[in-house]
Amino acid sequence: MSNQNENKVTDHLTHGYDQLLEKLNEWSEKSDESTGPLLMQGLEDAAKLLSEMGQWTKEEIDLLSLYVKRDLHHTAQKLQENNNKLIEWLDLDIKIIEDKLLTVFSDMADQTRIELDKLHHLAETADDLHTGEVTSLGVISCKSCGKEMHFHKSGRIPPCPSCHKTVFVRK
Repeated sequence: MSNQNENKVTDHLTHGYDQLLEKLNEWSEKSDESTGPLLMQGLEDAAKLLSEMGQWTKEEIDLLSLYVKRDLHHTAQKLQENNNKLIEWLDLDIKIIEDKLLTVFSDMADQTRIELDKLHHLAETADDLHTGEVTSLGVISCKSCGKEMHFHKSGRIPPCPSCHKTVFVRK
């Protein structure tokens, strides 16, 4: 596959990831905490809306949903462990964080913490991040050499620039 085609696929999935987060955030703003469906229902609803848009295949939407679940789990886990504000966990300069994505994660963080128990089984298999997957902003490090990579927006994970390995963990 040429670099141009790879970039189109990457941009397509990264756009889908951002769209899924946006739809999930819209859902969370509309839901009633006492009677509304749980966060996973909201993710299913957001995925359904993306499907109806017709821009992504079912397989792509399933993959994007997995990426969002993984990143929401990481966010909730870090908030629970450190009891810090989301911006402190992200460890990035506030000027480079996209306001929209920060709002999405902040709005969903409390609901995500509630869903943490339900996502526990996902955590057992989803702690590792792999080259080619889409991830959100934050810092990841190579499991082999420890090289850190900083993501300032959603994007595909490239191979490690130091050792070229393909498995990472969120810092």
